[in-house]
Amino acid sequence: MALSLTAEQKNILKIFKIEEQYMIPSYQRPYSWEYDQCYQLYTDLMRSFDNDEDYFIGNIITAKSESNHEYIEVVDGQQRLITLLLFIKVLSVFQQDLKILFQLISKEDWRGNNNVPRIRTEVFETNDGDAFNKVMEFNLIEFENLLRESIDKSGKILEKRINDKFATNALYFYNWLVFFQERKGNLENFTYYLLQKTFLLPIELGGKTQDEANEKALVIFETINNRGMNLEDADIFKAKLFNKAKKIGEETKFIGLWTDFKISSDNLGLKIDDVFRYYSHIIRGRQGITYGEKNLREFFTREDFSPFELNSYEDVLNDLFKILDLIEFLTKSKIEPTQITPWLQVLSLYTNQYPNYAIVNYLYINGVNLTYELVEFLKALLRFVYYQGSTSTVKFEIYNIIKQVSQNQTIGTYLRPDIKPNAFDNTGRLKRGFSLLAYYLQGNEPLSYYVIDRILSKNDRSSLAKDWDDIDFEEVLEDLGNYIVIGNSRKNLPFERKLAFYLDSGSLELKEFIENDFMYSDFYNREVSIKDKLVRFFSE
Repeated sequence: MALSLTAEQKNILKIFKIEEQYMIPSYQRPYSWEYDQCYQLYTDLMRSFDNDEDYFIGNIITAKSESNHEYIEVVDGQQRLITLLLFIKVLSVFQQDLKILFQLISKEDWRGNNNVPRIRTEVFETNDGDAFNKVMEFNLIEFENLLRESIDKSGKILEKRINDKFATNALYFYNWLVFFQERKGNLENFTYYLLQKTFLLPIELGGKTQDEANEKALVIFETINNRGMNLEDADIFKAKLFNKAKKIGEETKFIGLWTDFKISSDNLGLKIDDVFRYYSHIIRGRQGITYGEKNLREFFTREDFSPFELNSYEDVLNDLFKILDLIEFLTKSKIEPTQITPWLQVLSLYTNQYPNYAIVNYLYINGVNLTYELVEFLKALLRFVYYQGSTSTVKFEIYNIIKQVSQNQTIGTYLRPDIKPNAFDNTGRLKRGFSLLAYYLQGNEPLSYYVIDRILSKNDRSSLAKDWDDIDFEEVLEDLGNYIVIGNSRKNLPFERKLAFYLDSGSLELKEFIENDFMYSDFYNREVSIKDKLVRFFSE
């Protein structure tokens, strides 16, 4: 993809005195600059003005199609552009005879005799467009009234009394410029400095269509912007779906659905990108794809089988809501005891997310039914990933499992007939998972809350019986036999208090250890018993 790119440093006058309107696309996040950023900009400008030095604010990245003469899309830099325009707006209410300012903050509409704001925001998650336009129509009296209503006795602006960030930041600039006038008097010299000697670097990407220009601009944005809040894939997906809804006049309906979707994701502690990752695996399974994953943005925007290409926005959101329902079901099932709770809890202690993708895909295909088949699926999945150990390479077989489930095939049992007890000598990062698995293999009931604790710690060595004298104590501390599942944690108690705690815990196993004076032979036998149960689970 050849990039049609232009970049030339321009002063603020040339940035805003153009024929087009700047448009903040729907996928951008709401305007978010606050006091600190505005104050930093203002003080930097004033310092450079006092020293008569040129001031460079930063770059902006825009996209413009060859056929579009009405607007330029802002891919990066909306915070700077909007804040600067708010500042210029405030300067204009103090200098109503300075016509150039009014030419910067608005432009003639191509389709009528009305003027429109120089910047148009289509961000729909908040009412940015209406709020920004309202501030851009303020006059001097309205600023004075807003300041009077929002300021406390000490002269501090109380943001909670103001409706939005646009009005808040404009009011800060207004208040600072009132002080500037009292101190220095004439604003015209500063206005000239701001317009002529303050610079931005606009990087404009072109294309035959707006989508082509946007795609190029996003490539540049992601290449040069490695700090701050980069656009997430979800921002792009939101815009794609919004545009599909817009084409059929259902923008309001979409905004309501997307807002509900975002709230539901937040409540589950999920990023929207996370939900789309689950969605991608469901689609991969449906398509029979078992090779490596592409990045989410490429997967959903460039593939012919993408739901953005094949389905309506409502169908896509229905799928996403279904995924959230499945994840919520799994979350509850880990703490509300059922026959699948033990296996879900152990799988949740695995060291990456790939088993979860397979589980959600299984439920998406087969429905939420607590069946024997679901239990056997979870046990097979557990056998596979835990036998492989803590590694991301499990993903390749997970891809195959997802494909088989999506095509209504039965996956293997992943039994390991030749497994030996020494396979569990070094369980590493999966030690807690193996300990919990062993607990449930003993026939214990599912726990809503549990702690996996060490029975003995380094400080307990001197308190133990004589049969520990010739034992490598450091090695025993890391054995599975030293890990136990209980309802709460002992938290590094001294040995005597630990004994009382264990007696209160209700664990018959711990009580037996105490009555036998913590004999090493008991620990050894426990280790052997745990490994024997694990061997049977993985082999039979």
